Amino acid sequence: MSRFRIYRSALLCLAGSIAPLIAALPETPAADKSSAVVALVKLLDSGRLPPERTGAVVEMICSRGRADDLATMLRRTIDGQFDPQLQVRVLELLTDAAQVRKVTPSGDLTSVIGLIGAEGGDAAVRRAAIKLAATWQVPQIASSLRSLATDDRSGAALRGVAVEGLASLGDADARATLVAIAASDKSVGLRMHASAALAKLDLNSAATTAAAALTAAKSEDDVGPMVDAFLNRKGGSEQWAAALTKVDLPADAAKLALRHMYSVGRSDAALSDVLSKAAGIALDQKPPTPEELRRLLADVAAHGDASRGEKVFRRSDLSCLKCHALARAGGQVGPELTAVGSISPVDYIANSILVPNLAVKEQFVTRVFVTDDGQTVTGIVIDRDAQRVNVRDASGKVVTIPTADIDEEEEGKSLMPQGLTKFLTRDELIDLIKFVSELGRPGPYAIRSTPTIQRWRVLRNVSPQASVEHLSTEWLRKLVLARPAEEWTTVYATAAGDLPLNEVSDTGRLVVVQGELQVVEPGEIELQINSTSTPSVWYDADVLPSDSARKITLSPGVHRLTFALVVPDQPEPTFKVAVVKPAGSKAQFDVVGGQ
Repeated sequence: MSRFRIYRSALLCLAGSIAPLIAALPETPAADKSSAVVALVKLLDSGRLPPERTGAVVEMICSRGRADDLATMLRRTIDGQFDPQLQVRVLELLTDAAQVRKVTPSGDLTSVIGLIGAEGGDAAVRRAAIKLAATWQVPQIASSLRSLATDDRSGAALRGVAVEGLASLGDADARATLVAIAASDKSVGLRMHASAALAKLDLNSAATTAAAALTAAKSEDDVGPMVDAFLNRKGGSEQWAAALTKVDLPADAAKLALRHMYSVGRSDAALSDVLSKAAGIALDQKPPTPEELRRLLADVAAHGDASRGEKVFRRSDLSCLKCHALARAGGQVGPELTAVGSISPVDYIANSILVPNLAVKEQFVTRVFVTDDGQTVTGIVIDRDAQRVNVRDASGKVVTIPTADIDEEEEGKSLMPQGLTKFLTRDELIDLIKFVSELGRPGPYAIRSTPTIQRWRVLRNVSPQASVEHLSTEWLRKLVLARPAEEWTTVYATAAGDLPLNEVSDTGRLVVVQGELQVVEPGEIELQINSTSTPSVWYDADVLPSDSARKITLSPGVHRLTFALVVPDQPEPTFKVAVVKPAGSKAQFDVVGGQ
């Protein structure tokens, strides 16, 4: 029996996983791939494909199909044969096929414009369609993009994608539109977004408009995408630094840009100096001398406070948890720190914080890629093949670079930038070193044996009318579980497993938090909840009665645990959920961590 027949039989019988079969296909000859994809299209057309397998088959076709196969997927998407979530995925895969495999659907590509103009349509579908049409360089999209980008009624997300689409088109009209938006009286957010997009086409003009936009930025404005646009262009940070010297930059605006730059692992000298001076922050310090290090370590031993140091570690301006994980929850671009204090001497820890590039472990050595259009990507290579390189950057985002587009590649530095400690007082630095040096040692920071939910998703903008007394399963399904991923924020528990509720919301407010369990073998699990505020609890879409023993029987797969509670009026309210296996249970599970 051929490989594909085995695959199809397994698929129809719902036996096994599709992932290993998909992974195996790159090893097959091109002709075999083609025949397998054709057979998958026929299987999709037959109506015999179980709904739960449709997404995997569609992804297989889009990832490996030729022009005619992609045309079939485009037609099905435009005709509404897929639900919105799968429509978005198909559009994303078609974008990837064009960028990486350089394959586009056969036939008329302008048909995708119909998804963009559908004002009552799904917003995520419209955004994905804009990205795809711009990638395909469909000229007829230009007027729609100009209209969406300049219309305040479009909404920030849609305007932002339209602006990026104009940059992808890259013609003279698109460039003129971006310059006009960036220099207009539109919102600061839109001006910054336009400046970021313009950086791909005209770095000089973008540096000027971005410098002006930054002067108007407030604490609630997200300067990150604009800062990234210059950091990710060859020579971009130097050119923007030169433009910033010509404006009167407020200290708070400079701090916003500076903090973001360091949070993504960059400390470009020219830009760091300009922003530091404007922010009133000391310039990057030189590495400590042996005598300075000796005095610092003596102060750590005599005066360091690990509990204060943990608060420093969790500060958003330092972004430690973007790169490092505790109890397997947090960033994945730096070493896991759960046990670092038990295996590393304190002088090594201090030097690693003060001079990140002194000793970078092999698995965390970065690579710097420059593409043929001047784009730069710095990060840790996850995997690579003849078609693409997947790189995880300092924010944890996986960036795919088409191999054919790489112009330069070299070894980079640590993603923890030199000079990050300039945001700290000496006492804060002492406490931070003390905290990290205690991780894994016997005491309050020892490695925990009981699985605890460490990575939490927190729902933003919970309705102010919602109260614990009126919560219901219907409320959960309609107003919580149906909310898109972008409306949730990731927050991490402390080293002891407690979620600091004052970092999540204000006292007296209802908060909704969510953790996940990966169940391998079915069975009963028990939730051990430690909280001063009694929560309402759901597993997936089912309520867990408050008078129960908090025991649940779960099937294999990923399960969501949702908790709703009011933040109590206490100095440091916390919430902790441990997950244990009751006596006699055969359940095998893992608390989902990561970023």
